[in-house]
Amino acid sequence: MDGDLTRARLLEAAGQLFAQRGYAGASNKAICAAAETDLAAINYHFGGREGLYRTVLLKDYDQLVNIAVLDEIRARNCSAEEKLAATIALLVDRAKELRGWHGRVFAREILAPSPHTADLLAEAVPPRFRHLNGILAEITGLPPGDPALLRCQTSILAPCLMMLVLDRETPSPFQALLEQPAEDLKNHLTRFALAGLRELSHSTEWALHHAGNLQHPKAGRGHRRYGRHWPRHRPAPGRTRRERSRRWPNLPRRRSSLDPFHPRRLEPDA
Repeated sequence: MDGDLTRARLLEAAGQLFAQRGYAGASNKAICAAAETDLAAINYHFGGREGLYRTVLLKDYDQLVNIAVLDEIRARNCSAEEKLAATIALLVDRAKELRGWHGRVFAREILAPSPHTADLLAEAVPPRFRHLNGILAEITGLPPGDPALLRCQTSILAPCLMMLVLDRETPSPFQALLEQPAEDLKNHLTRFALAGLRELSHSTEWALHHAGNLQHPKAGRGHRRYGRHWPRHRPAPGRTRRERSRRWPNLPRRRSSLDPFHPRRLEPDA
């Protein structure tokens, strides 16, 4: 029990000092003094200074975006649009609730990447991205590996990430964003994201349709003879005015003045 308490004190003290001074500025001696432990405790519980910082960084990131909560959202029996709204609401709530050093260690790592960023990207980030990637693929109809989904994730996560890494203590124009009601932020970001995703979905359907891979859902049943891949708004072969005149030559048709057999062309020259 004493070991768990010492480990928790070290994590709390290291988190505060890493957030204030960064990885290079927070010494082991200062961390142990704040945690009221000896220097050997860092090596005993974390295997060294790098292990301590890595644990603090991963804990901070998990505090911001908890994978268990994301899995619960993904398993809900609701539409993909509702799951996206719940994910955005989770990120906005985390940004509004951040206190103390939580979030600031992660913010430092994003703004000034260190060698430990690779561990974060390799271990903690991919499961979160797969969660959002699956929701976006369901909304847009794109395959999960499509590069456009990565651009969509960037567009959706960038505003939330900015609120997460925003320094609460330094005055800036963006601090007014955090003072706005949480529901207004959630509704705005959700509507903004869904509008872009629906436009992308619509454009993708039409692009695939014109490439011959997919029929647009608004094209109807198509032509009765040429099937679903012939849209109603496009005349079928043999149904144009010229084709009708070839099939039924006795039908009257308009004659152009450029026709060599037009009466005006047959008049003798004066």
